Amino acid sequence: MKIESLREVKNNFSEVIEALPTTGPVLVTKNGKGAALLIPIDENTDIETLLLSNSKRFWELFDQAASGKRTPLEELPDADDDRAWRNLARSRR
Repeated sequence: MKIESLREVKNNFSEVIEALPTTGPVLVTKNGKGAALLIPIDENTDIETLLLSNSKRFWELFDQAASGKRTPLEELPDADDDRAWRNLARSRR
């Protein structure tokens, strides 16, 4: 994995993006600390899986489902009741 400063990436953004298939992931640092990760993708990349794998909320829900802690379907709010869904989400944290 290549490591570049934010300044370097900003100054050479097109070149960095074009080189991703060759260089592989690029860790972008800001003030010496990791700030972002650029990764090469192609038409075969499953972007949804990639994003979910990095979602803390997804893994919380996954662990909850795997542990058997589920809310019975009849106890769930209507699909369009945003307030009830927010309250349900808050009560689970």
